[in-house]
Amino acid sequence: MEVIDLFIKLLSYESVTPDDAGSLDFIRDYLSDYDAIWKNEGGVKNLFLYKSFKEGPHLCFAGHVDVVPPGEGWKSNPFIPLVQDDVITARGAQDMKSGVAAFVQALADAEHFNGTLSLLLTSDEEGDAKYGTKIMLEHLRSIDLLPDYSIVAEPTCDKVFGDAIKIGRRGSINGVIEKHGSQGHAAYPEKSVNPIHKVAQVLPEIAG
Repeated sequence: MEVIDLFIKLLSYESVTPDDAGSLDFIRDYLSDYDAIWKNEGGVKNLFLYKSFKEGPHLCFAGHVDVVPPGEGWKSNPFIPLVQDDVITARGAQDMKSGVAAFVQALADAEHFNGTLSLLLTSDEEGDAKYGTKIMLEHLRSIDLLPDYSIVAEPTCDKVFGDAIKIGRRGSINGVIEKHGSQGHAAYPEKSVNPIHKVAQVLPEIAG
């Protein structure tokens, strides 16, 4: 299978978070000569494929097969790839089934490598991401199979899609802010405390 055909095949899976819709089973079969580790938790499937070619460093390609819901405004079925004027349009084409197709095909074509090549894929990246990459990495650490290096084929760009390579990742943080107010009458706001105003004072500090 050519990489474009592989890309179109992956786009046809309606893999809305956290459902991989069978795409991970397809990839596992496509790379059948790689050893597989599955971690399924909380309705999320995670797949790790690896092959040791020689003694040496462990390089992992990492990504996700899930996509956000299509929303409105589509002129075609978002899960039936539309090929027109050398452009492929479908949900997940940029984020990130193009990247997944590229490194799946790279692993399929690999014949020599001075170390171990692997692939880590999750169906829980666009959502809460509680049961995705994190639990797989924890498992890999417990069995001494944690990669030395990783390449994530997200659609990184400064101006044009794919025009940049970034070192590192900005990450994210989730938290709960709790502020208490006091009840009052709308006619006398000065006699009550609105907790929204308190929260508003904190937000600039969080934003940095």
